[in-house]
Amino acid sequence: MKDRLRFRQVHLDFHTGEQVTGIGANFNPEEFAKTLKDAHVNSVTCFARCHHGMIFYDSKINKERIHPHLVEKDLLKKQIEACHKYDIKVPVYTTVQWDLYTAKKHPEWLVRTPEGSVDGNYFNKDGFYQRICVNTPYMDFLKKHVTELLTELDCDGVFLDIVGDLDCSCVYCMESMEKGGFNPLDENDRRAHYRQVMTNFKKEMSRLIWSLKPGILIFYNGGHVSYKDKLPSKDTYSHYEIESLPSGGWGYMHFPVTCRYARNLGKDYLAHTGKFHTSWGDFHSFKNIEALEYEVFRMLALNSRCLIGDQLEPDGALSKPVYDLIGKVYARVEQKEPWCKNADHVAEIGVFVPTDEKTRVSASQAAVESLLDQLAYQFDFIDPYMDFSRYRLLIIPERITIDEQTDKKLCEYLKNGGKVLSVFDAIFSGSGVKVIKETLDDYGQPVKGRFVARNGAADYVIPTDLIGKELYKTEYVMYAKGMETVATGGKALVKAYEPIFNRSYRHFSSHAQAPSSHIEAYDAVVINKSKNAIYFSHPIFEIYNKKGPKWIKSMLHDAIKLLLKDNLISHDGPSTLFTGMNVQKDKKRYILHLLHYIPERRCTDFDLIEDVIPLYRIKINLNLPKTIKSITVVPENKPVKFTGKGGKAKFTLDKLEGHCMLCIEYED
Repeated sequence: MKDRLRFRQVHLDFHTGEQVTGIGANFNPEEFAKTLKDAHVNSVTCFARCHHGMIFYDSKINKERIHPHLVEKDLLKKQIEACHKYDIKVPVYTTVQWDLYTAKKHPEWLVRTPEGSVDGNYFNKDGFYQRICVNTPYMDFLKKHVTELLTELDCDGVFLDIVGDLDCSCVYCMESMEKGGFNPLDENDRRAHYRQVMTNFKKEMSRLIWSLKPGILIFYNGGHVSYKDKLPSKDTYSHYEIESLPSGGWGYMHFPVTCRYARNLGKDYLAHTGKFHTSWGDFHSFKNIEALEYEVFRMLALNSRCLIGDQLEPDGALSKPVYDLIGKVYARVEQKEPWCKNADHVAEIGVFVPTDEKTRVSASQAAVESLLDQLAYQFDFIDPYMDFSRYRLLIIPERITIDEQTDKKLCEYLKNGGKVLSVFDAIFSGSGVKVIKETLDDYGQPVKGRFVARNGAADYVIPTDLIGKELYKTEYVMYAKGMETVATGGKALVKAYEPIFNRSYRHFSSHAQAPSSHIEAYDAVVINKSKNAIYFSHPIFEIYNKKGPKWIKSMLHDAIKLLLKDNLISHDGPSTLFTGMNVQKDKKRYILHLLHYIPERRCTDFDLIEDVIPLYRIKINLNLPKTIKSITVVPENKPVKFTGKGGKAKFTLDKLEGHCMLCIEYED
């Protein structure tokens, strides 16, 4: 159901320990709601129960869990009622796998390692980070708790936090593994069992919630959204939320990578950042407004709703300075909303994601995000089961397994006019290459794709007039050796060259890799016979993520241009200029977002943004599938002169300061 989610949300953390007094003592319902309204907030997630296990409403069935110093017994109820008077939605938060009160009262419900110890901190450490298993009688408590929430409070959604797949060997899981045919001694089996446990948990909980309040919003938060959230529990979510605080451990790469995949899962979605300088619980800190602008406006550019995290102080009064900060950003979001509502994202390239997720963002995904952003391509991250026909080009990075079914699907895609760029071990039938040999190290292990100390297994490529056109025609180092391949029926566009030797204790020279021997070794870049697939033998994305050589960007760009003519957007601005395009089909207009903010590593822990550096006289080219009628800077309503016919347009943007939106009206 489109547009059920609002654009200007706040997640109001309220994890408050039992030792803290005066809970809600300064809470004023009218002032609370008006502060939010004045800050242009139109949805706020408030707390029923926190990670300490404390409850913040007058529970009839869990009185022992009500915070012992809760002065305003109906705190949550009055928050909801006050906000509803101002048309502010209030989803309600409750915790699942972290609950200190429950963990202490029922240690038999805790997640256990195969050795029987507690998963997470024990009680002699600060924090509530002991995991509770839902495959225990704890589930009965959760059901009764959620039932009370929905019957006693007029909430607009349920946000269930800390919901993740684990490796549990508690007595309850041991028993259900035995019954279900899982081997408790095998980690893969234990994890498969717990995935089943969590799927059943979500199905059971969503069935209960929707039976009590049909259609209410439900989200299970695990700090990330990925392929594993697609099946088999996708239908238990009403929408997706991407928790991604750049200064809180997620970094600036996590949100765009995750969003570009999540937006293809068929549900509405929103993204989280925080007002905190660092992360959740960072009281009395303020994110630089320039950073908050970038994080929120980038959400709009990627067609996401926005959410800013805050933590309510124990006395229940919202901080005026915090909501002054949030209000300055959300006032601008409100002005921009007419060009963001009921929009769909636009993408010309689909990039495969690893389905055996090992990290939130793989090295390849981070590099693809960085490189394609710099080159102004519009793209999605997809899995092999999605519709390939939506994209003019598919990119298959390193470490992607291509099974027989995917191979056939890719070949059919090529037959129907699609193009494929694949990398390293992502070889399929249409790649036009075969592996001819495999170099081993002194221990008999393959060196391909490995970052050996001092670049000891690096080799070289020489750019050509087709790939690396603007580079010197000499050797460039590739810091990890590629698959040693040869073209079969196609043509080698770039050759790889051996070093004099691979560095080892037997033979080395200078500080790092040996220089080139100038002897051809294998085909480094190949275009197939049909000229619709290009293959890079080196792990170019992993190399770029680790070392950042600009020559890889140049070679990649040339390869994409051979396959993808007339990309949607190009410009002469710096590589730090971020572009995002959406379309409002009902209004017959594209919306082009341009952002220019530069994160810098000014401290050891995370990147900062302190300045907005304006750009002037940016030349922009558009190649759209619709005939362009007009181009306007919005919401300023400033017309832009352009030249061109049909879907092609050239124009100059006089000034970009932070974020700019261009409304491009078209004819069918």
